[in-house]
Amino acid sequence: MMATLTTWNPNAMRSISLTRALAATLLSAILAACGGGGDGGGGTSPVAATPAPAPAPAPAPAPAPTPAPLAYPIPAGLWAAPATGLPASGNYVYLQSDIGDYIGAGRTYLYTSANAQIKTTSNGLAINVNVQGDQDWSGGFLLPSAAGTLQAGYFSGLTRTPFANPAVGGIEWSGEGRGCNTISGAVVIDKITLTGGAITALDLRFEQHCEGGSTALHGQVHWTSNDTTAVPGPQNPPPSGLWTPPTSFTRPAASYVYLQSDIGDYIGGGQTLLYTVGNAEMSAVTNLTAAFRINVDGAGGWTGNFIGMNTLSQLQPGYYGGLERYPFNNAVKGGLDWSGNGRGCNTLSGWFVVDNVTYSMAELTAIDLRFEQHCEGLTPALHGAIHWVKP
Repeated sequence: MMATLTTWNPNAMRSISLTRALAATLLSAILAACGGGGDGGGGTSPVAATPAPAPAPAPAPAPAPTPAPLAYPIPAGLWAAPATGLPASGNYVYLQSDIGDYIGAGRTYLYTSANAQIKTTSNGLAINVNVQGDQDWSGGFLLPSAAGTLQAGYFSGLTRTPFANPAVGGIEWSGEGRGCNTISGAVVIDKITLTGGAITALDLRFEQHCEGGSTALHGQVHWTSNDTTAVPGPQNPPPSGLWTPPTSFTRPAASYVYLQSDIGDYIGGGQTLLYTVGNAEMSAVTNLTAAFRINVDGAGGWTGNFIGMNTLSQLQPGYYGGLERYPFNNAVKGGLDWSGNGRGCNTLSGWFVVDNVTYSMAELTAIDLRFEQHCEGLTPALHGAIHWVKP
């Protein structure tokens, strides 16, 4: 019997090899997808990692509590001060007077902590506001007795305090020597905060009519107890161009007072005067708070008062401007008064400059000062230069 001889076919062998490789690749892919694999020797299959839990969503913020409705609702459309006329921060009192209104004289006023002292107080259902600035004002507002406590709201039909019916409430704004005999008006308290019975924050508006007239005085008050607005001190260096003694004036070495009065100035009578230790006695009060007072007893007697801002403990070099007659001056700005020989101003405006000043402890011991004073709003001025050294 003869054996059959099989001939080797390389193409067939190559096809078998490719088929086996493809089968192996498919098997590996199937095992990987099923989590198996390995060499079939019973090895442990890999375990897929457990994904981290997603973070819990943040709780939604609690809705703001709805404010309780006001017992005395504030109507829309009531007068309010124009925003462009108000300071961006700090306490203020804004007054807007109609033409024909007796109290405000048809003017608009703005007071801040930088140019006036503004105070608020309360007593029971009453709120008091006081302003001491270039003008002085006082306001009193009384809520109706049914309110029970000071609170935000609109209160109308008010009459003049302190003669108002407590059941209705009252209002009065007066000052500068002017007040109403009878009043009708309204007040809006937009916001009020009390701490221990004392007002710590207040936003208030009002409208006042005198003697049954149609013209009104409107006002708006913004006040908080923590206002940090700083009162400006003297300007240093002083503005250029202010009066100084003429170059022809020879300054004495010792203490002196030099006065130069314009023609038409009532106080100095248009004269130029020089007082020294040789022709006059000069005495000064030097233990005042941020102030200097000098008396000159020569050919006629003179007294000068130079008062700094009430926030200063001592006079400082610089310019003190926008001054009024002492002691009726705006305490925030300071004051001035030069009078003598039986003559004085009813009203005055002016400035003084402290060029140099020396203190020993709390006592002023030397000063160089010059000033300008106008009486009764007139143009002619009295100028003065003082050099004083404690004897």
